[in-house]
Amino acid sequence: MGTLELFCAICRKWFHGRCLKDLTDFYGLPFMVCYVFNCADCSSSKKETWTPKQANFAHMCVTVLANLTHNARTKRADGGEDDMTDSNQQLIFFNLENEIIPYFNAQWENLTSMSRRVKNTWHQTLQKSLAKETELFVSSDDGQMFALREHDLSAIGPSHEALKQIGRSKPPAASSARESSKENFDKVDETGDGPKTRGSSKRRNVDTSSSLKKTKVTADYASTRIAGIAAPIDFPFNREGYRYYLVEKDLTVPNRDVFELEESTYNKPIPAHIYRVVVHPTVTLSPNDRAYQLKLSEDRLSVSGFEGYCVARATHPVSHGTWYFEVIFTAQPPDSHIRIGWSQALAPVQACVGYTQLSYAWRSLKGTAFHQAKGKHYATGGFAEGDVLGCLISLPPCPADRDYDFSSLESLPPSTSYLPQSYKNLPLINFKHNYFYEEKDELQDVLKSLKPAPGSWVSPFLRPS
Repeated sequence: MGTLELFCAICRKWFHGRCLKDLTDFYGLPFMVCYVFNCADCSSSKKETWTPKQANFAHMCVTVLANLTHNARTKRADGGEDDMTDSNQQLIFFNLENEIIPYFNAQWENLTSMSRRVKNTWHQTLQKSLAKETELFVSSDDGQMFALREHDLSAIGPSHEALKQIGRSKPPAASSARESSKENFDKVDETGDGPKTRGSSKRRNVDTSSSLKKTKVTADYASTRIAGIAAPIDFPFNREGYRYYLVEKDLTVPNRDVFELEESTYNKPIPAHIYRVVVHPTVTLSPNDRAYQLKLSEDRLSVSGFEGYCVARATHPVSHGTWYFEVIFTAQPPDSHIRIGWSQALAPVQACVGYTQLSYAWRSLKGTAFHQAKGKHYATGGFAEGDVLGCLISLPPCPADRDYDFSSLESLPPSTSYLPQSYKNLPLINFKHNYFYEEKDELQDVLKSLKPAPGSWVSPFLRPS
């Protein structure tokens, strides 16, 4: 402990820095937390890969305080402390001005890729970060001394549970206090000895609700685990007009080292072309291409909803050939109904499938088929809880198919008409310490260019329970 070690995101094993063979330009500090490392056995290239991630002040403070704490414990051990086990369970506080900030100044380049700050206003930002993240740090009464809350320094790494919560919103204490005071008010009013008049309960509810401010509920992102990445990824939800794609470093880009050097330069645009879209290893429900009201299971193979019309799409699209999938309708509360079918990427998620010309649906109620909000009879009786539902789609072949008939063409269609998009021309954004391509939807242009695909068709199937 106390030496440079890296945590593999796939096999979840630790590797000493001195044991690395492929990382020649490697740098860092013990107990650093913002990176993605794959060992040679787990890496697709069979070589060790290390990708640093931009650390904020809270992440850097964890690394700094962990190193200071380890140094202090080592000094105590060298001084002949009798019981180091008890000593390791004690919090060790460090002065902000005399110990923490000097460590930042001495190790700035190893802590972050940002250029050094000229003004000292970052000292206040540092102090606020230490005081705010109470799950990670403990502060003294005067707010000038800070200690790392985690006693086990061997647990400090990218997969540390408290580190995953950095930046996530917490319920305000004022709101909790208002709720508890309202509960106490209701209890006193119900057990009071005063006269009970008609309508008093209704008036009480009106009076108390007017004095309570509603808490605004936001659902901007969803935290999801992705195969090959240890920590959960915060995916921004696709919203009306914008779509987001998680990216990773593209190791095939020529002269990538030069562009990575530019990327580390402070206050410059991130070069988007040195990244590529992360391809999910298996087909599941998309973590962010869905309505935020819907709840996904841990493996993202089940979805449940409880309010309104909304849609969830899969991680992988289809563009040619014949494809089929099945789902099991596991639960159906009274008076509820679902739709299943096929949807293009720009169909709204805050609407039912089949609402626009960009999706086709089959409804459980009466078995009605929908397209462009128009329903027509398809199957008598519909479907219900316990049924197995299938959806088939057949699209014209493309030049990438083995049995494609090239003799029927005068010229080949452009590859952009059937190969997946690279999105490398899109702007790159940093969302909660992960990079995403951001695409602005041009819905009207897509609707104007819609053309029927000759010989294509969709068909739902039912296997009753």
